[in-house]
Amino acid sequence: MISRLERLLRSMDIFPFLLVFRWITLAAPLWSLLHEAGTSLLISPLWIFGLVLLVNGIISLFYHILNRWTLEHPLLMGIDLLFCALILTLSGGSNSPYYLYTISPLLAAAFFFQLRGALISAGAFTILYLLADLLAQRLYPSPAPSNLSLTTQLVSIWLFPLLLAYPSILIHELNKARDALAAARDELTEQNKELANAHHQLRLVHDLTVLLQGAADLPSVEQRVLSAIVNGLGFHQAILGIVTPGHEEIGHWKLHPVNSSFPHVPPIPLNRENGALLQALIEQKTLITSPEDTLIHHPLLNSWLRTARWYVHPLFLREHTIGILLVELEKNQELTKSQESILKMVANQAALSLGTTLLCIDRAQRLAIETERNRIAREMHDSIAQSLFGIIYSLSACIQMLPEHPEKVRQELSELLTLATNVHQDVRRSIFDLWPSTLTSDRFQQDLQNYVDSFCRPRHFKLIFDIKGDFDHLPSGLRRSLYRIAQEAVANAARHSGVDCAKVCLMVANGEVHLMIVDEGRGFDPAIALERSLNREHFGLRGIQERARALGGDCEIQSQPGAGTRILVHLPLTSPSHG
Repeated sequence: MISRLERLLRSMDIFPFLLVFRWITLAAPLWSLLHEAGTSLLISPLWIFGLVLLVNGIISLFYHILNRWTLEHPLLMGIDLLFCALILTLSGGSNSPYYLYTISPLLAAAFFFQLRGALISAGAFTILYLLADLLAQRLYPSPAPSNLSLTTQLVSIWLFPLLLAYPSILIHELNKARDALAAARDELTEQNKELANAHHQLRLVHDLTVLLQGAADLPSVEQRVLSAIVNGLGFHQAILGIVTPGHEEIGHWKLHPVNSSFPHVPPIPLNRENGALLQALIEQKTLITSPEDTLIHHPLLNSWLRTARWYVHPLFLREHTIGILLVELEKNQELTKSQESILKMVANQAALSLGTTLLCIDRAQRLAIETERNRIAREMHDSIAQSLFGIIYSLSACIQMLPEHPEKVRQELSELLTLATNVHQDVRRSIFDLWPSTLTSDRFQQDLQNYVDSFCRPRHFKLIFDIKGDFDHLPSGLRRSLYRIAQEAVANAARHSGVDCAKVCLMVANGEVHLMIVDEGRGFDPAIALERSLNREHFGLRGIQERARALGGDCEIQSQPGAGTRILVHLPLTSPSHG
């Protein structure tokens, strides 16, 4: 109903109503034709009526064309006015039964052209009406019309168009308002589409960001980026190639969804001569491929890629080249600005995530190298350096015993040979990071005592052990670390305490390991000792602390001059560093 009313309010749809009015006004001439027996007209009223019917019929059949012509050429209204004036002249002037019929063009002018059309048409028809009445009086011997009748008709010529012009103006303004509202509605609809598209883009980027935050490695990042493009944006398939950090080559090609026909491609040197893809990557330009392009100088990959059209977007993070993204396009598909915009947003997010992941991998590798270097340094200090110090100490004692005590020297050299053999084995263990799988609680105590005995020769240094809990089922890496910490602590006690014994307490309970090494010796100032240990020649105490922290625990050194020393180490059982 509303749509019909809107159509009725359009000025071009008023024409059928005016056409109906013209037919209705023929009721008066028809009545006159049927009830007046005689006539004094020059032309038969039947012929006049037939002429009017003919014109009405033509207008009715072609009203769409006439409607458009009238709106485009307003002067065509003059033809209708002249025709009506002719009918008035032939049918008796002011006494004509066609009077209402003849004012129908005035109504049309008022509807189509508002006030201006009403005034012009009324003025023109007033002149034509007076001329028609004058000619009719000369042609037909009939009494002149009364002044009242003539005035009424002239007033009607002006009154009807002016009255109808005002509704026409209102309709015209209403149409303008309706068109403005329609334009505003269309604009709001378009803006709503843009906002919905922008929301979709932001939502996609947000979801991709959340997914990428949970990606643990480079393949996971690649998979989630490609899934966002294919599943989120609706493209058929997408490919990622990653530039190997530190190498001028691109590899790690990954396709989504997985296709068994996709070739395995080794890393390709990153230079312009290796195809349009690498040229676009080096020049940091987007590209839409065509089947005629040489995309990459790898026959299998190039043949596979040339079966489709691709949108190519290079991935960069600051000055670093990250990789390249390829998104398949339909054969006749052209990317819209919206699609290109969202692809650029996804590509930028992918570059950020991939670049960050590659940076983390690089840092992790560097940290692993540094950690391994520190581990080797600690291993060498804890075992080899201490053993070599013992050998040097014993050799010095042998020199002092020569030549008076050759048998004692022989015995010491024999024991030093055994110690040197152990040092050789420690070197091998440090190189291959091996440790006997049979490091039990008993072996732990025996090895520590043997180590101290070899280190302190010729004097004796006793260790008192107090081990509680299930030591034998601790992770092998944790047992090894506990041994190294205890080894360093008892070596310090034997070397610096001035006493001949120390106590080693180890307890495994409540998900933690507690190690304590105590001596009743001369003690020291921990702050001064730790400051000295920044020198690599004094690596012991700081090495104990660093090893404990690396295992997720802590180390507390309690000592003061003349009050002995206590080293407390607490380690969790759940640290991933135990190995």
